[in-house]
Amino acid sequence: MVQPLLKYPDSRIRLISANVRFFNDELLQWITDMVDTMKANDLDALSAIMIGVQYNIIVIKKGDEYLPYINARLIKCSGKSTQTERSTYYEAISVDVERFDNVTVIYEDEKGEPHHQDLSGDPAHIFQQQLDYSFGSTFVDRVDREMKQRINDHLEFGLVANGSTCPMVFVRDYFKRGAKYVMLLIALSFIIPFFASEEVRALIYRIDIYLLLAVPVLMIAYFFYALYESRLYKQCTSCQIGNIIGTTAIMATQLLIVAFGVFFWVAP
Repeated sequence: MVQPLLKYPDSRIRLISANVRFFNDELLQWITDMVDTMKANDLDALSAIMIGVQYNIIVIKKGDEYLPYINARLIKCSGKSTQTERSTYYEAISVDVERFDNVTVIYEDEKGEPHHQDLSGDPAHIFQQQLDYSFGSTFVDRVDREMKQRINDHLEFGLVANGSTCPMVFVRDYFKRGAKYVMLLIALSFIIPFFASEEVRALIYRIDIYLLLAVPVLMIAYFFYALYESRLYKQCTSCQIGNIIGTTAIMATQLLIVAFGVFFWVAP
């Protein structure tokens, strides 16, 4: 039976697929559904999670055959090249992704019999893309940070993330960025004493005081929201409490330096 494909922003794409333990009629039905869905959508490959089945099953078309790869793993890789990839999940996106040109995979067939196979060129690239889906990843996780940010900005709801993976952008970073920009603005006022009158200097000093008051508010917001995110994304190293406290301490030190400049340099 043809099944609907997961589309952005369905967060199930980030679920890590479990290994198949029972090679029974239910497994055969999943494979049949995957093949029917591939035919209906003219696809050359499909991972089970793409139809909402959270098991490590990949089906790849080879000629007129549809071959299932169950509990697949890569055991050997060599050579690399960059290819433009597209996805039925992120329909409006194509990106250049670096993949291995040659891979050796181990897997089981629908009867549970073990196999290994060498793949090269396009079949190797296609297999790696589908294996990414089985492990809760997509091709956008393989591009650099700048490209991720561009994709995140392009998508209506940003890159999809849930508790099983780290998001590309943390909300807490907006508070940190805001505190940074405010302190930078205050630091720019340090040039005022060189050319401004006493009246202008007094005005800038008053503005700096208000800006200084805003920085601790942003720092507190950063700290508590970071704690909230640390509970959501426990596996992210940047969510560890030590990192959050360290970042807050750095911002506090920067605030003290800026405040010193305001009171002992800008003050009339």
